[in-house]
Amino acid sequence: MKFISFLLITSFILFFSCSPKTTPTTSVPKLSTEAAAGMVIYTAKCGRCHELKKVDNYTAAEWVPILDAMAPKAKLDSTEKANVHAYVQAFAKAG
Repeated sequence: MKFISFLLITSFILFFSCSPKTTPTTSVPKLSTEAAAGMVIYTAKCGRCHELKKVDNYTAAEWVPILDAMAPKAKLDSTEKANVHAYVQAFAKAG
């Protein structure tokens, strides 16, 4: 009887340990071309001088003065600034 119980438990463990693992999916908004370019610029140029801020730490409105202050320091042209703006708007905290 103990042997049968052992076989059942072992079979149960093997069956569930060999089943495919699932990973939770997160919803990521589809980025526009501008926002995708902005992500690259944000990572490369903004991360050059300081640690990158989590984009969702700020609302869309809070990002405006941050970008206005930091874009000249990062030497972003108007297109690059607009692209970074599109990126942070896509992931900004709801507010």
